[in-house]
Amino acid sequence: MKSVDDIRQVIEQLLEQELKLHPDCFLVDLLVSQDQAVRVFIDSDQGVSIDQLAQINRSLSKAMHENHVFPDDDFSLEVSSPGIDTPLKLYRQYPKNIGRTVVVTLKDQQIREGVLQEVHPDFIVLDVKKSKKEHQVLKIPFVDIQFTRVQIRF
Repeated sequence: MKSVDDIRQVIEQLLEQELKLHPDCFLVDLLVSQDQAVRVFIDSDQGVSIDQLAQINRSLSKAMHENHVFPDDDFSLEVSSPGIDTPLKLYRQYPKNIGRTVVVTLKDQQIREGVLQEVHPDFIVLDVKKSKKEHQVLKIPFVDIQFTRVQIRF
């Protein structure tokens, strides 16, 4: 019997092939449970569409069956976007959120809230409101970030 890690590795390889057909899409997370439930989280540089997710789901499901990823070919597959309330995990998720308010939790547990102004390979730049008229620009290295959440405004 294949281990969960072996199964995950095979699925990642199959996904890599499928994502070549969707160059603006990328894998954010892949979860495989002991009960053969597979959850794939895909994002896109422009925002992933339902049509893209459906196509990836169909193609991945077919490839998993053809490659007998699970011994009995009995599995559940869910392909979705990470969701707006899910923390940003990858550098590639940051640029599309420029101009949005984010809450950054640092590894030392400090919290910074501000408008994401810039994204660089090693750091982000936040415009933090100190008072009604005063703003502070913070440069936060990625190595100091535990996680970042986009604030939802209605």
